[in-house]
Amino acid sequence: MERMLVAIFDDEAKADKASDDLQRMGDEGVIAVHTVGMFRRGRDGAIAANKIYDALPEGTMGGAAVGSLLGLLGGPVGLAVGAAGGMLIGATADYAKARVTADFAQHVANELLPGRTAVVAEVYEESTDAVDGRLQPLGATILRRDLSDVADTEYEHEIAAIKTDLAQVKAERAAKRADRKARLRAKTDTLIKKVEQKLARD
Repeated sequence: MERMLVAIFDDEAKADKASDDLQRMGDEGVIAVHTVGMFRRGRDGAIAANKIYDALPEGTMGGAAVGSLLGLLGGPVGLAVGAAGGMLIGATADYAKARVTADFAQHVANELLPGRTAVVAEVYEESTDAVDGRLQPLGATILRRDLSDVADTEYEHEIAAIKTDLAQVKAERAAKRADRKARLRAKTDTLIKKVEQKLARD
């Protein structure tokens, strides 16, 4: 299952170890790791990115999704930090932001209190046991979002939009047909009247 994974720690050193562990699990083939990002909420409430690991150097949707989560948490400043960290924040940002979703970002924000550090990753895992087994002993609060659920919702929205557009086109065509029929009927009625008037005079 493709997931957005967020592990939150009170200790930044443990967060750093968790980030390394996730990358190692990806290298070992235990899970597939697309992107790992680490950011911290300071005592003043500001969020700053610490480091980014991207499994694919050319940049991926994972990088955009991680950056978009940062943007949802920190606003425009957060997005700027994400871009500076080398994450893909461009044409894919809106799509990635939809994948992350505001409700999940709010859940993360509720847990990411000042002084805490979050490790955020887009991963593919068959089960949650392997990752939980590595991160929970480090004191992680783990949050997950199944990205396939978001993809299904997006698909449903796209289908609904297509159906709405199709209904509108059908309605416009029906209106045009009705208008043409009305004009033809009026023209026919006019011709009939002219014929009747001519026959009456004769």
